[in-house]
Amino acid sequence: MTQQPISVISTSNSWHARTTGAATRAMRTISEIAAMLVMGLFVMGSASAQSGIEIDTSFAGGKLTELSAMKTTLSVPAFADEREIEDPRVIFTGEPAENGTAMADRPFAEIVGEAMESAFAASDARLADEDAGMRLAGTLIATEAALVDRGGVESLQLTLRTSIQLVEGTRIVWQTKLFGRGTAPVSEGTAAAVRKALDRLAEELLIDDYFLAEIR
Repeated sequence: MTQQPISVISTSNSWHARTTGAATRAMRTISEIAAMLVMGLFVMGSASAQSGIEIDTSFAGGKLTELSAMKTTLSVPAFADEREIEDPRVIFTGEPAENGTAMADRPFAEIVGEAMESAFAASDARLADEDAGMRLAGTLIATEAALVDRGGVESLQLTLRTSIQLVEGTRIVWQTKLFGRGTAPVSEGTAAAVRKALDRLAEELLIDDYFLAEIR
C-alpha cells in the first residue's frame, strides 16, 4: 500500500519534469529563433547602411575660366539639403531608380558641394577652408529623374535644382537659382548621369558674368 502512492508521486514528478523540460526547450528554441531574426535584420540593416552609389566629385571639364587673380578667397562648404527626404543619401526616387530609390554612399548634398569646389579648384580659384573673404552658400532644393530616348538609346536624365548665395561676412552679395542637367545611357549607370549633372551645374555658375564680376 505504501508503494502505490510512492509510485504515483514518482510518475507525477516524471511527468512534471518532462513537461518542464519540454517547455524550457521550447522557450530556448523561441529565444534562439528571435535572436537569429534580430541578427538577420541587423546584418540586413548594416548592409543597407553601407551600400550606395559612389560618385566621383572631381571636375573633368578643365579650366572654365581663369580665377587665379580673384580679389578675395572663397570657401565652398557642403550644401544644405531642403528636399523632403528621410535619408540624406537619396539621389532621387521614382520609377527610374532601381527598387524605387537611388542612393549615394554618403549625403548627396555633401557630394554636390564637393563637386562644386572641385570645379573652382580646376579654374585655379583662391580657395580657403577658414577665414575666407567670401563663402558660397548652396542649397539642394530638388532632384528629378526621368528615362528618355536619346538616338534610340534608353537614357537616364537627372536634373539638380539648387539655390546659390555668395556671402561676404553676413551680407548676401549675389544669389540665383541654378540648374544642372545630365543625361547618360542607362547602361552606364546612375553615377554617369549624376556626374554630368554636377558638371553642368558648375559650368552654369562659372560662366555667369554677374557672379564672376563679384569675385574677380
